[in-house]
Amino acid sequence: MDIPFILMILQTFCFITAWLSIDHHVTHHGPIPSARTLNKIHSRAYSVLSTLLLYLTLSPNHDDIARTLYHISKFWEYINILTVRASGGLIDLHFGFHHLTTPYLTFFRVLRNSEGWRTFAALNTAHHALMYAYFGGAGVVRPVLDFTGCAQLVIGIAMEVRVLWSRNLYVDEVRVWPHVFAAGLLGMYLVLWAREMKIRRVEREAKMKSN
Repeated sequence: MDIPFILMILQTFCFITAWLSIDHHVTHHGPIPSARTLNKIHSRAYSVLSTLLLYLTLSPNHDDIARTLYHISKFWEYINILTVRASGGLIDLHFGFHHLTTPYLTFFRVLRNSEGWRTFAALNTAHHALMYAYFGGAGVVRPVLDFTGCAQLVIGIAMEVRVLWSRNLYVDEVRVWPHVFAAGLLGMYLVLWAREMKIRRVEREAKMKSN
């Protein structure tokens, strides 16, 4: 096991420890003061950073730095989990699983195997620029978020399948598995996204009936 992967596991352990510590505090003592404000500031900052990262991702002259920063940005997203929970919000399955696992997606699929990485990364950073702008208070972008959230996953899966389809699985066995891993993980995100949409729809219908 190489050192970078060991560090990946270590950061996951540190993140989960921080998450559980904040969850314990909020459960027993209530939301942390000013956490909601911090979450809004973080969201606005990440929206701006995502916009800049989108530019780098689309620029062929910045491939190495763009891939590195894209990977690092997934650790920045950890802060979102911590600030949301610190402010008293609940972390659902989609939210928690996605943020916990995306650093591994970028580690194996962007840093170590970068073929065709730009398409999904560009869609993902564009979605995050809009989504975190919404979290930061820009309600005007809300109507497009369900579409951009779903589109990035569907197109990302299609891109991985296209790469796999164009390869000889026996000749390219060493380089195939990152695409299988990415397609599988994106597929799980899509299933969890669909589950979340269904839950929201049921809640809306129940609220309408109660009124």
